[in-house]
Amino acid sequence: MHHAVVVEESLANKQVLKYFTILDTKKPEKEGDWTMHILHISDPDIFIKKIQKAMKKSKPFYAHIYNNGISLIIVFKEQIFRVNPNNPNTWINVKKHAINNGFPKKQLDFYPTRIAEEREWLR
Repeated sequence: MHHAVVVEESLANKQVLKYFTILDTKKPEKEGDWTMHILHISDPDIFIKKIQKAMKKSKPFYAHIYNNGISLIIVFKEQIFRVNPNNPNTWINVKKHAINNGFPKKQLDFYPTRIAEEREWLR
């Protein structure tokens, strides 16, 4: 079983969300914050294809897929990284790619990285 975090505002085509089960939503606390959804993902490869096609081109965004600490997949519009969720040292190339494409460092924690962290993340 896999879950994914997707920022709704990252999607040019929000209809892509209907292909997945939304498990929970983190609503904006203030004006300008993003709406983030936790989705149930039955097939990561199908999710990757659909979400990349639906993502906006104009701004840098990513989605990430995780499970129970075995895999972590970071999905950008035009690139995918598969890293070890238990070893942040494997995230170096992801972070370099993100920073080179305009992402602030503070947005590169890829949290949650496992299903057990979702409740904490939603608070």
